[in-house]
Amino acid sequence: MVILVLLAAVIGFLCYGFYSWAHQRAQTAGDAHEVSEEPAGHVSLLTEAVSYVGVILVLAGGIAAIARRWGDMGDWGHVCVFAGATALFLTVGAGLANAREPALKRLVDVLWFMSVAGVPGAVGFAAHDVYGRSAQLTAVLVGICMAAYSAGLWLLRKHPLQNIAMFVSLVVTICATITAITHGNPPWLAITLALWAFGLTWVVFGWRRWVEPRWATVQMGTLLSLVAPSFGLGEHGWVYAIAVATAVAVMAASVPLRNTPMLATGTIGLFVYVTSMVTRYFADSLGVPATLALTSALILVLAAVGARLLRKTPEPEEATGEQPPSQHLTNAS
Repeated sequence: MVILVLLAAVIGFLCYGFYSWAHQRAQTAGDAHEVSEEPAGHVSLLTEAVSYVGVILVLAGGIAAIARRWGDMGDWGHVCVFAGATALFLTVGAGLANAREPALKRLVDVLWFMSVAGVPGAVGFAAHDVYGRSAQLTAVLVGICMAAYSAGLWLLRKHPLQNIAMFVSLVVTICATITAITHGNPPWLAITLALWAFGLTWVVFGWRRWVEPRWATVQMGTLLSLVAPSFGLGEHGWVYAIAVATAVAVMAASVPLRNTPMLATGTIGLFVYVTSMVTRYFADSLGVPATLALTSALILVLAAVGARLLRKTPEPEEATGEQPPSQHLTNAS
């Protein structure tokens, strides 16, 4: 269970960092309204920063106080600590949920995102320590409860951070389910294929606008589908075929979507996997200098391909100055 919680924390940190970067760099023409900046409100940037500092201080003070009395608390006390943290962040966020200021809206998103972090602790201690369930069953219960809770928040507030929380919870649920089915010894290939398939499915859900916002869903699914094959490469070399094919597909899909983050992600993934494959299978025959030279050539080729793809991307009608056929007919008449 500890490993599962750490995995969720790491994935959440990476997802949040990728979300911040992609939010600034998203170039999908169809989603311009989703990533456009909201009008400035009356809450200053300094006030917003102070709010986040206050949240951090509350967390730090609470953790320090609880750590001193942790050993004196019973099993139910441990459950109440995490459940109370979840309830606190949820309640404060709910009190600000109707605010019209963009800064307060972002604060609500952060508070509800943080409230999800308390669910694994509350469910984990309740299932394992209070009711004596096995570690595998506890992990499954943690994943299911996280997914259900975060999905409820997403239904109420279909914003990027709630999308990411639901995405991470589903990843944890998938890994926990496979671990429970295999009695604690999950094969990496099973986890690899499951996460890879889930990433592609998440991309489809975003593309079809079944899970909003579209740009965040597509980016998170793309990232997972590119990262997942790396888990199975150690034991199964044929997974390179899946990894390379996925990276090429991401690069190809980025052109009609006019999505620069997808193109960059696919290019980096293709570079990493091809370089790893060359180093693994041809390092002894080529030697270190030749391998480095081949890697450098690969970088240049990928850069050239990326630039050519961007140049070939069709411009919108507004940029080309061309009029639609209906307009030509009107002018002619």
